Amino acid sequence: MESRVTASGAAKLPVRAAILDVRGLKSEVGKDGGNPMWRTKRPHATPCHIQGGSEMKKAICFFIIILILCAAAVLMCPKRDAASAADAPADAPQTAAYPATEHEAAPGVTSQPKLMVEKYALDCNHLEAGKSATLTIIIRNTSSSQHVKNIKLSFWEEGAEILPVGTGAAYYKQIAKSSSCTWSFEVTATTTAQSKPHPATITMEYEDSNGNAISASDRIILQVRQPVRLAYEEPSLPVRVTQGDTPSLSIKLMNLGKSAIHNALLKFEIPGLSSGGSVLVGTIPPGESQTGTTNFRVESEPLGKVTGTLLLSYEDEYGEHFEKEIPLSTTIEEKKEAAIPKGTDTTTAASNFPRWIIFTVAGTFLLALICYLVINWLKAKKQREDDEMRL
Repeated sequence: MESRVTASGAAKLPVRAAILDVRGLKSEVGKDGGNPMWRTKRPHATPCHIQGGSEMKKAICFFIIILILCAAAVLMCPKRDAASAADAPADAPQTAAYPATEHEAAPGVTSQPKLMVEKYALDCNHLEAGKSATLTIIIRNTSSSQHVKNIKLSFWEEGAEILPVGTGAAYYKQIAKSSSCTWSFEVTATTTAQSKPHPATITMEYEDSNGNAISASDRIILQVRQPVRLAYEEPSLPVRVTQGDTPSLSIKLMNLGKSAIHNALLKFEIPGLSSGGSVLVGTIPPGESQTGTTNFRVESEPLGKVTGTLLLSYEDEYGEHFEKEIPLSTTIEEKKEAAIPKGTDTTTAASNFPRWIIFTVAGTFLLALICYLVINWLKAKKQREDDEMRL
């Protein structure tokens, strides 16, 4: 059996092995009765055998390390081949290469240009239901290395309550790198559009400089409001009022819109008439009406015709303030004291008549009285004579 030893212990092994063999021979001779014949011995575990097993393990480990290094070298070869192929001239023979991994970009590929909505605005603060406005959108090419071409822009509102005038699409031939284009068109809010923010989508279909088709979209928000429609019945004061009177005035407010009216308030400014303060009507829901009533007190001054105003103020759902002035007029008259009846002087009244009239009337009454008395006396006398003749 051969044993592998290190270079440092190579000189010592033959001596130590010889000594061990001699000792083994003597022991065998003693056992066989001094028979000088050599016999085959079983191998014994000597230090040489132990050291040889350790060296075998080291050799196996060394062999495994060599295999691992070889495998790593094989895996690194495709990357080196791809790099060398990129540096090789165009007419050099091509060799097969493994595809690039997900962390390694393929040589010669650049990023795609992107279009996005940079800004947008209406030509008014908000879009009113039933009316139109101009919408302006700025589209920017964010790429600093490529232009885009064959660009189609489209507008679409999700609730179909904001409609573009026309097709809602536009075509642009090209947008240069790091440049922008402006798209302006009219939109109309339907009369039934809800009073709230409405999201809309801008779709951009285009091609890069290599002709690759790309699509992108951005969302914008358009504010729609229902118009405030407040109607009222014309208020009227009495045509004439007198100092100290307390006339009343009523006005009926009607909400004809699709949104509520808040904080409806009445203020009166009429010279010579004091109302005692403002009248708060409050909130008027859509399609309903409320009535505001106040009493005036007519002051002593001024007199004659006076004109003033009724100031009607209110707010919409967004807190926007509105005011209306309603003219009022009346005539203030002075208060007259009641006439005290005076007693008539009969003497003075009689003295004012002509005397002959007085005497004629008096004589007529006296003559009539005398005739009446004479007739009664004659009747009584004849009655007595008739009674005497019967006796």
